[in-house]
Amino acid sequence: MNKKSLHKRLLSGIIAAALTASVALTGSVFAANTAGDGASYEDLSQNEIVEAMGPAWNLGNQLEAVSGNKPSETAWGNPTITQNTFKMVKDAGFKAVRIPVSYFARIGTAPNYTIEADWLKRIKEVVDMAMAEGLYAIINMHGDGYNSMVNNGAWLLCNAPADEQPAIKAKYEACWKQIATTFKDYDEHLIFESMNEEFDGEYNDPKLEYYQNINAYNQIFVDTVRESGENNAKRWLLVPGWNTDISYTTGNYGFEIPTDTNRASSIPADEQRIMISVHYYNPWDFCGEGNRDKDGKFTSTEWGTEAEIMALEDNFTVCYNKFVAKGYPVIVGETGAVDQGNLESRVKFYSEVCKKARSRGMVPVVWDNNGHGQGPDKFGLFNRSTFEVTQPEIIAAIMDAYEGEPEPFTPSVAYTKEDALALIYSTGKKDATLLASGKAGDELVGATQVRLTFDCASDVSFNQYSTINLIVDSEGKQVSVKGYSDVVGALGLTATADLTSALKKGDSYSISVYTESWRDASDYVFLIGKLEFLDANGNVLKTVDKDSSTISGVLGDMNGDGSITTVDVGIINSFAKGTKAPTDEQIMLADMDENGLVTTVDVGIANSIAKGKAVG
Repeated sequence: MNKKSLHKRLLSGIIAAALTASVALTGSVFAANTAGDGASYEDLSQNEIVEAMGPAWNLGNQLEAVSGNKPSETAWGNPTITQNTFKMVKDAGFKAVRIPVSYFARIGTAPNYTIEADWLKRIKEVVDMAMAEGLYAIINMHGDGYNSMVNNGAWLLCNAPADEQPAIKAKYEACWKQIATTFKDYDEHLIFESMNEEFDGEYNDPKLEYYQNINAYNQIFVDTVRESGENNAKRWLLVPGWNTDISYTTGNYGFEIPTDTNRASSIPADEQRIMISVHYYNPWDFCGEGNRDKDGKFTSTEWGTEAEIMALEDNFTVCYNKFVAKGYPVIVGETGAVDQGNLESRVKFYSEVCKKARSRGMVPVVWDNNGHGQGPDKFGLFNRSTFEVTQPEIIAAIMDAYEGEPEPFTPSVAYTKEDALALIYSTGKKDATLLASGKAGDELVGATQVRLTFDCASDVSFNQYSTINLIVDSEGKQVSVKGYSDVVGALGLTATADLTSALKKGDSYSISVYTESWRDASDYVFLIGKLEFLDANGNVLKTVDKDSSTISGVLGDMNGDGSITTVDVGIINSFAKGTKAPTDEQIMLADMDENGLVTTVDVGIANSIAKGKAVG
């Protein structure tokens, strides 16, 4: 879900008086210069940089805060940044900070577009404070592309007319050349991020023309930083897609990873030095809105159902498949949930986000704007005036997610049509596809559930408007499984249905599936990879897939080609006459009247279907 960007930025400025835990500080003296300007550069691989940076924290609403048309770190009610700001964060356990930075009217006029020296100096001072604590730091160009802040001087507008784009690109290049030159001697602890939440201001699907401008900005950024030389030739660089939105970056909407032809020759050819930036505030009504009903009660306070956690996993897994597996680390540059008096759900959200990100080689960066109390925009975890922790339970959950080994994670592999158990089209119940049927043998005794594993078509999501209908048992019980994933083309999704009762040996069963989900194409909507039978404890008793040794599918389809023909009739006839001895599984498929025997009656039923006189 897209979020309303400015909701988290308009800081209330009121600091909660009730504070629950404090971080011990020893003053504002700089630590030894162990990182940053002049330190030796350590060339970290993909896995090394991700391990070194997580978990991370946002210094939100400070260097991107704007008064009139100029950024000012105290403009939105926050105190001046000091060394203790970063000591507080380091002592809590964070290993990296994202420092959002805006420029606006601090950029001079054409053709040089000179950034005010005092502003660059202040940015450098803040970065140095972070480095003095040994923290990794991300700096970006944050609010200059907000359509909502055009009156403040926003200029990096992907939706500006085509004849204005050359000037925008020239200004952007000039700015990044100055920033890159200022920090070119900094070591690997510094990461540049090209921009933030760049889009046309409309919460609709991206317009390709505007997306191409974003891609062009990212390419200018990479080329400009690399060409500035020194450590910038090998520094990790971070680029976002449309609105830094996870779906619009991973889906087929137009995002392009910039080329990196000017990087240092010392970087191995098979390694990348580009990271992908996404934000995760899903669902936004829980994470950011903090809305109240007419009685003053918050309306979206709960999070943590199985479906919600699966949706999180799907979003992060598609990031893994799309980028991480190809050598591009993913930075979840902003994530969080506002305080609605719902601590348990918020703790669960932060914990699961961090666990799922860590296990997939991604770095979570929690959003903190120093907003305290309850309601919209209340993302604060620390009090920046007193240097106290205000949300100790959430901080503890984040740090616990980084204790020990990461959660197990097995990447999903896309099924193909050739290895699919079945393809499901948007044709409805009358064309339900039979996945398996027969009589239960020893291996199915005690089965109480069936579970489908399936992939979405490349332009389909299994979202709240989608349904998979499972028809189970000989009694025809139907269970509708509502969609839970907003990821387009998601892999390895599941739908589970209860059997009418636990199977006993010899019980008849049949499993069919259909969907009413619509797709503007003649091809499938969902591709079924496998069907599993589960017992009451969730243990898998039997798996049915295309490569399974188990013959499964349509009753009467003896050769497994998906239809009943005269070839199948001949096989059933040989069983009925006793000229061939069937296996138990072949008996299940050949037993058309489901009486436990294969007789000439079954031959006749199969023959009628093969000749089109009956429906299978």
